[in-house]
Amino acid sequence: MSLVCMIIPCYNEANRLPADAFIAYLNRVPSVQLCFVNDGSQDDTQAVLERLQQQYPGRIEVLNLATNQGKAGAVRAGMLHCSDQAFDYLGYLDADLATPLDAIGDLQTVLNQQPMLDLVMGSRIKFLGADIRRDAFRHYVGRVIATFISNILKLPVYDTQCGAKLFRRGVVSGLFTEPFISPWLFDVELLARLIRQHGRAAVPVHAAEVPLRQWIEQSDSRISPTYMFKMWYELYRIHQTYRNAG
Repeated sequence: MSLVCMIIPCYNEANRLPADAFIAYLNRVPSVQLCFVNDGSQDDTQAVLERLQQQYPGRIEVLNLATNQGKAGAVRAGMLHCSDQAFDYLGYLDADLATPLDAIGDLQTVLNQQPMLDLVMGSRIKFLGADIRRDAFRHYVGRVIATFISNILKLPVYDTQCGAKLFRRGVVSGLFTEPFISPWLFDVELLARLIRQHGRAAVPVHAAEVPLRQWIEQSDSRISPTYMFKMWYELYRIHQTYRNAG
């Protein structure tokens, strides 16, 4: 049985963390452990996470960061913290569970079946049989951004920004050792680092997108509306940093 550890970045989640859903999932799925990263929260997130850990001390770990690092820093800290433990796969998932926990098994199955893959990414593609619920405005803005990202990477990637990804443990240190340029667009940097490692033509051998069966947008977004302006500068910096990769 493959062992999986999922990193759950948390910032001010005390009043919205679906704790019961996490416990119910651990009761059903013995091969998955959770590492919650408290990203310098200003509320009672640490106390909430420590209570969760007390319920499942062998399956839940809490990593507290003294100051807020942003999602990229929290995920990076959690991935590096767990990368030397005896897991087969390491991944991350958003704390609001817009992507349900059952998606972990779908991502894991793909890695089990395709040994050349280093990374599997959930993708929010709306099709018959899938329950994908997104705000229409955010969806269309997101498609413009996704197309821009695909052009920067020169890869036919549909959805870099879905917060559900799973990696083989052996590639984690190489992808996460360096700090990220952007606190929210670090997923783009991860693909750029894969290009740097393997060459652009080989990335489809090492990374794949898997359509999610369910994704339900949560209203309490942690991204400020003003970030949309800063995002374009961060994409420019990512492009300049990795433009000679692959």
